[in-house]
Amino acid sequence: MAADQPGGTLRPGEILNNTYVIEELVAVGGTGEVYRARNRASDREIAVKILRREFAGNETFLDLMRREASVLHEVQDDAVVRYYDILQSDAHGGFVFLVMEFIRGESLAERMRRGPLDEETCLTIARRIARGLKASHDKKAYHRDLSPDNVILRNGDPAQAVLIDFGIAKDVSEDARTVIGGGFAGKYQYAAPEQLDGRADGRSDLYALGMTLIGAFRGRAPHAGASYLDIIRAKAEKPDIADLPDRLRALVDRLVEPDPDRRLQTPAEVLAFLDSIAGGAAPPGPPPPAQRRTAAPGP
Repeated sequence: MAADQPGGTLRPGEILNNTYVIEELVAVGGTGEVYRARNRASDREIAVKILRREFAGNETFLDLMRREASVLHEVQDDAVVRYYDILQSDAHGGFVFLVMEFIRGESLAERMRRGPLDEETCLTIARRIARGLKASHDKKAYHRDLSPDNVILRNGDPAQAVLIDFGIAKDVSEDARTVIGGGFAGKYQYAAPEQLDGRADGRSDLYALGMTLIGAFRGRAPHAGASYLDIIRAKAEKPDIADLPDRLRALVDRLVEPDPDRRLQTPAEVLAFLDSIAGGAAPPGPPPPAQRRTAAPGP
């Protein structure tokens, strides 16, 4: 679906670097623009992501974009958007842009606007996201901003959910409830407590997965608080999930612990937990504290 905004840096029909034919502007954020395009040589439909003009000379944003591309180029799983290349344009002042897989489908956030998702659909999405996180974490790539906006349901199918937007310079608009700099780039509603202090590792993504599942089941974002102080206080407590059905509640309960050491520690553990509750089986209890292991901090 094309973006509602009246225009961007590029125009339909424009050819970028003599290779990529721009077809339409599909999304505009506080710092970036995403276009659907086509490779003239291969006829492959792709996405082109660029920084908006006012950020094109900001080395902080450029470094984030380069990092996103270089790390995720090595992640190859269809639950994670494919990154093909990072290039500099031959026009418009030589901006840096990413060439990525174009995924047809709606975001989980868009699906939530039509109403809550049932337990089975939430568990399907949980398995798919955990698979994508395992592939990325295996390459030491942590998402840091997992939320319904960054999960695309390929062809509208929850079983084909895809993770997008790892580490790119984040939207700084007030509506997005997003902050950049100081090590935190994420949405307050979904971010782990430690991210508010500028700390994050793979377990932070698992907390965000739990909060995303809460939002998906309820059909609305979890309440984040009216002020920064409210947010800090709320994040210090485990959210009330009494309304979630048994299997989903058991999973989410193991993901949204404020203390990272008390969560499931890796995407592989999430997948194993999902296997254990498949078919309506009773969820296992938490392991003894001595069996817990601490995940290595992210870079």
